[in-house]
Amino acid sequence: MLASPEQSALDRGAGRVAFGLDPKGYHAARLPYPDELYAELFVALPPRPAVLEIGAGTGIVTQALLARSVGALTAVEPDAKLAEFTERRLADPRLTMVNGAFPDAPIDGHFHLIACAAAFHWMEPRPALARVEDLLLPDGTWAMWWHSYRNPGMGDELADEVSPLLQDIPLPPSATLTRHYSLDEKSHRQTLADAGFRSIEFRLYRSERELTTEAAVALYSSYSFVRVLEPERRARLLDGLAELVERRFAGRAPNLVLTPLYFARA
Repeated sequence: MLASPEQSALDRGAGRVAFGLDPKGYHAARLPYPDELYAELFVALPPRPAVLEIGAGTGIVTQALLARSVGALTAVEPDAKLAEFTERRLADPRLTMVNGAFPDAPIDGHFHLIACAAAFHWMEPRPALARVEDLLLPDGTWAMWWHSYRNPGMGDELADEVSPLLQDIPLPPSATLTRHYSLDEKSHRQTLADAGFRSIEFRLYRSERELTTEAAVALYSSYSFVRVLEPERRARLLDGLAELVERRFAGRAPNLVLTPLYFARA
């Protein structure tokens, strides 16, 4: 599903180190997730739920969860630099940071909600979902979601124009040149059903914005597949992106952001 015959993919291990190379830059370039997404998840949760977040990164979701009156939040992050950044940025007595890679990280307790934003593609699905099931309380909710910032062929003009610049670059396990894998609803429903989940639901949120040349370069600089490039190759790519935004869009490029959400019960 993920592999493209003409393009190789990054190893899943890259997700454990790529983003910690510049936590501040990653955090500044990424969007928060829609309020409607959290409202959808929390409507079925008890007051002050126990929550586990997998792949906390710089704490974009962590911060949103803490703002919604969780009782306790355990956040797992494999990159030590990101875990330190998030724990320092979001000092809260309800928050326990665990520096480790899921599903092997040491985690105590069971949870009403287990959430994973923009990180599930860095894990092997079968063992990860088996561990999720073990950690969920009865009738607990598993949720995974992503932002898809590059959506070629869907009215996303910047994505259409930038794809030729990426043809010889290994992409992350979540992407090919033509589509983000999170948008494959049928495949993700099947993966969850095969793992024994029930009441599987899907939501898709859509937003549109403009990116200045500087913002477009910052966004692409935050991607794992750009961060791991050799410095000269990375500079050529980002210079080419900046030139494209200036020439084709006069310094203000339209950007379609799709946010698919999957949630289910074990």
